[in-house]
Amino acid sequence: MSSQKHGFRNNYHPRTSWFEVLGKDIKFAFKDFKKRLKAGQKLPILLVYPDFPSKKTTIFKIADKLNYRITNQLHSDASVVMYFEDITHGNSDSLIQWSKRKVLNAGCTDISKNKVDEVHLNVYGYNTFIKPNEYSGIAVRKSDINALHDGEIIQCPIQDIDSKSVYQLLIDNTFDDNYVVDYRVPVIGDSIPLVYKKFKEYAVRFTNQVHHATMHDTDSIFSKEEQTLILNFAKAMKVEFCEFDVLRHSDGRIFIIDVNKTPYGPPAGLAETDLAVTKLSEAFQRLVTGDKKSVLFERKGR
Repeated sequence: MSSQKHGFRNNYHPRTSWFEVLGKDIKFAFKDFKKRLKAGQKLPILLVYPDFPSKKTTIFKIADKLNYRITNQLHSDASVVMYFEDITHGNSDSLIQWSKRKVLNAGCTDISKNKVDEVHLNVYGYNTFIKPNEYSGIAVRKSDINALHDGEIIQCPIQDIDSKSVYQLLIDNTFDDNYVVDYRVPVIGDSIPLVYKKFKEYAVRFTNQVHHATMHDTDSIFSKEEQTLILNFAKAMKVEFCEFDVLRHSDGRIFIIDVNKTPYGPPAGLAETDLAVTKLSEAFQRLVTGDKKSVLFERKGR
């Protein structure tokens, strides 16, 4: 993107100072040099474009685990290419036209709540959206823009409808008197490697403030039918690498309420962080190699 600051290794946010650009490039060059020494061979390149991912993102941690050199500068020798743009409505056309390889997530350019709800209705046969001027009961009002976490509980019906907001069923995901529980569900290709339970206090249920999190085998959380529907939803959203926010209603139904195609993770405070990254990395390697039996390679020194 022309507005980015272009370093010799990567491109950075336009507000990054040139001093910071140089420092970051030197840091990443040195880090990749150490990776190459440990691997004993030239590093494969993971091209993520147009954004350069934060070190808090899942893909950044997977790149470290699998000994990739990660960059957002167009590189003809890239082994893996991924559309990576932290925005609700994006455009992957330029990357698709440039790349000779399949571009992961290229078809997922709209993750608005309107889009998510539309696809959810098609896949599941039910959805969260309501008509706030006709619905009677408690509902949630939030922005259609992704990741704002501005949900607000309201009493319907109402007549003063905000055109920039969406209105949804209030999903009863009560865990106990203190917490609600959200499920964070990584989807990598045709697999759901694991599931996180994120426990939130009621006062911050619509925010990212997680009290604590736990990791679980997928089969212990979702039935085989539910897993199939989650994967069908991912296919309908045209996303190969993502994490979904899933809530289970008091009537047993599950609702996918957000699609995160540039996810951060694992959740802060998770005790099994290293194991989670290993499981996600194994799934990513299977996705990019096409080898369903592939397991994480052993790095030197282990």
